[in-house]
Amino acid sequence: MTAPRRKLWLDWQRGLAVLFMVEVHVLDAWLAPAAAHGHGFGALRMLGGLAAPGFLYMAGLSQALGDAALERKGVAPGARRSAALRRALWLLGVAYGFRAAEYLLGYAPALWHGWWDTAWAGVGDVLKVDILNVIAVGLGLSALLTIGVPRRLGPALAALAAVAVVLATPGVAGTAHAPSRLLDYAYIASADLGRRGNFHLFNWVAFLLAGAALAPLARGPDRPLLWLALGAALLGAGLGLDARAPLRGDAFWRASPAWFAMRLGACVALTGLTQLVPLVAERALRWLTVLGRQSLVGYIASVELTYGGLARPLRGRLPFPATIAAIVAMVGVTWAISVAWERLQARRRARPRPAAPAPA
Repeated sequence: MTAPRRKLWLDWQRGLAVLFMVEVHVLDAWLAPAAAHGHGFGALRMLGGLAAPGFLYMAGLSQALGDAALERKGVAPGARRSAALRRALWLLGVAYGFRAAEYLLGYAPALWHGWWDTAWAGVGDVLKVDILNVIAVGLGLSALLTIGVPRRLGPALAALAAVAVVLATPGVAGTAHAPSRLLDYAYIASADLGRRGNFHLFNWVAFLLAGAALAPLARGPDRPLLWLALGAALLGAGLGLDARAPLRGDAFWRASPAWFAMRLGACVALTGLTQLVPLVAERALRWLTVLGRQSLVGYIASVELTYGGLARPLRGRLPFPATIAAIVAMVGVTWAISVAWERLQARRRARPRPAAPAPA
């Protein structure tokens, strides 16, 4: 019996999320404020807004599909759940390790010059909640809800949890609390945005739970029309929710169930579109496949290269045409780093292991 063929659309959709992420990072970091207007800018911002939901949605979907593959191999539920929780903890460690590295590169040199206040202010950035933190916590929660439970119950629990998070978000968003790194994981009030960051569990983690809930539809043969129909239904539901219970301004982007439904609908529809891509395009899209397989490396490279110290001379200074060129260039750099990392991993795997000592 031959092994099932890898679902290339998974890598392609993750690769598209990397492209959207690189685009929005360059746009946010390097575009001059005076140039932040017009239809082109609006279109790029809209595409960039699909990056974070796409990463979260694909993380939940991929974990569920990977667990199903381990189940087919006969791996015990407890072992699968433990492995998933270890990976979630590892990713949480990567999130804080990356922030610590950013601090050392950006703020720690101030200590050598006696700028204690500046360096101490940067310590808060190490504890800032970012998308990696949300993915890590979401993967742990999804593992507890779906791995080792009956096949139909797991996706149902993930779906119920996603709906509960989305519906609770407006109420959580309206709850004031004193500055707290623990509560930052729940929700980040807009007044504290500069100190705390852009991500929080409510309602971002619901994208990951929704991906886990929809994973059964991705097993077996591709169903692009079903995914497109479901995506259209979610988009329609989002528009209907917005008409009945509108939230405006910052509340819409951070707490609205309508915003969540429309973004999730776009992610689901993109699954259908990538499934429509014929497999003969595999060779032409190999670059996108690499970006998708190495999405974590692409994220770290994109953040550091666009917001790091080396890019400081470009921050907020480029006109719109130059920003477009910079986006293309940064995609190429991110791809090159991903290729180099993948080749390094391949060499490590191919390295011969020392032979076991012969029994005495």
